[in-house]
Amino acid sequence: MREAAEFSDPLYERPVDLHVHSTRSDGTFTPTELVALAKEKGLAAFALTDHDSVNGIDEAMEASRGTGIEVVPGIEMSTEYQGKDVHIVGLYYDYENPDFQKEVQKFTKEREIRNQKMCAKMAADGIPISYEAVAAANPGAVITRANIARYLYDTHYISSIDYAFSHLIGDTCPYFIPREKITPEEAVGFLRKFGGIPILAHPFEYHLGSEGLEALVQRLKAAGLLGIEVYYCKHGPEETQEAMALADRYGLLYSGGSDFHGTNKPGLELGTGYGHLYVPYALLAAIKRKKHGIPDQAKIFFGDFDGTLGTSKKDISPATREALDAFVYDRGNLFVLSSGRAMSDVKGLAERLRLSYPHMFLSGYNGAELYDCDKERTFFRETLSFDIVRTAFALAKKHHLYIQTYDRDAIVTPQATKETAFYTRAVKMAVRENALVGEHPEVVLSEEPCKCLVIDLEDPRGKIPAFTKELDAAYPGALNLLMSNANYLEIDPIRATKGNSLIYLCRYLGIDRKNAISAGDAPNDVPMLAAAGVGIGMLNGLDGAPQIEEAATVITGTDNDHDGLVPILNRL
Repeated sequence: MREAAEFSDPLYERPVDLHVHSTRSDGTFTPTELVALAKEKGLAAFALTDHDSVNGIDEAMEASRGTGIEVVPGIEMSTEYQGKDVHIVGLYYDYENPDFQKEVQKFTKEREIRNQKMCAKMAADGIPISYEAVAAANPGAVITRANIARYLYDTHYISSIDYAFSHLIGDTCPYFIPREKITPEEAVGFLRKFGGIPILAHPFEYHLGSEGLEALVQRLKAAGLLGIEVYYCKHGPEETQEAMALADRYGLLYSGGSDFHGTNKPGLELGTGYGHLYVPYALLAAIKRKKHGIPDQAKIFFGDFDGTLGTSKKDISPATREALDAFVYDRGNLFVLSSGRAMSDVKGLAERLRLSYPHMFLSGYNGAELYDCDKERTFFRETLSFDIVRTAFALAKKHHLYIQTYDRDAIVTPQATKETAFYTRAVKMAVRENALVGEHPEVVLSEEPCKCLVIDLEDPRGKIPAFTKELDAAYPGALNLLMSNANYLEIDPIRATKGNSLIYLCRYLGIDRKNAISAGDAPNDVPMLAAAGVGIGMLNGLDGAPQIEEAATVITGTDNDHDGLVPILNRL
């Protein structure tokens, strides 16, 4: 067995940057380029916080797939307070909500009108500029004063971008025109309305003094402010400590970022600012927990059902249920029902067993799908391509093996057989026979499935190995092929394991994996045991899956029919 003390999550050793701009406002890197730069810089995550714009988020999200870089949906909103331009950064709001996007477009339009007037005023005095020319030089961007300054620099009218702000378009300069702005309280309320985390950006840039800044924070806290940018590219140790103390006094989250704009802010680097900035991942994790309403010290338990939580009669004993209830209700922890079964069957199982806890999640198809019970929605899904399904069914036919896949609430197979009957003794799902599923899965299935399953009840060691070898050779590195018991061959996407599901969900919720507990009894549970801070191996699983002993940190003293989990759960 491994030692629990050996466990550490490397993600917490990498920094984040929660204040970054792209070409969709006044940065010089595209959202895609920012993802590549973040990877180069060794960041774990960055927030795309363009001015009054969400236009780059989808591009950044798509570019981040498979990179290990998390893109946090963000925005930076300009507000007016005592004649000063105060910025509120929003994180994790529902940027896809049509009402949110409609309101943001209003802010964008007001900014556009102001910039048109500013450019026209300069042009009237003979400065070679037009709003149309600036917009053409920044396609798809929400134009800001930085874009205007950059245009004047690129067309050689001025020798530096700073000159534009000190002599032409800064707040006290002759060509500055104020625009209609909302109050910082309104910005905070707007972001909270759409589930966001509002953060007061660069608090010392407003030159309010200590008392004035505290008065602003006090007002914004009453309006729903949740955080302060305590780490910022211009903060020295004194400013950082003062911002932390202010955040602590008002129970606010710490946030931080570089305010990276690319070459529009020379010498300012992504992640490190002017060289001394370091924003720890733990800050982002705390923000996630606040977003999801999870206590900072909460633990999360990933429990397999068959052979683990469940007895051989497929129920949960009173003692195990009492221990699980105490873990969740009495100690404020979270529970995940984690199974290799299809998600519709996992939902039915939870309902039949009356498993319903606050912040409960379901993990189905060996981690290929995650379901939020509170919000009643799937939020993560890994699938097999229709081409892989077609090939798997063809090879099963060639090797005379039974194979099935899944379509939402049904098992789909060319023909129901004794293997189907055997499987559905425990898995209560409808069976849909369709001879075309192997040849035309894209016609038979409503979406790409999460899994296929081969069953051989007579001689699994005879035909399944040859089938496995041929399928693996057809799609090298794309599939996770695992015998979950003596008769079942699971065909899953390569990243779909119970272990990866645990890692993803912990990161999604902001829970350090040292606070994750898992329990299982079968080969498909091994990655989950290894990924958790505490992995509980079931005594009854050691004969069929001896690798459990190496992956686990503790083995139960008794089996699943004799409340093996109870004494361990009661200690956690």
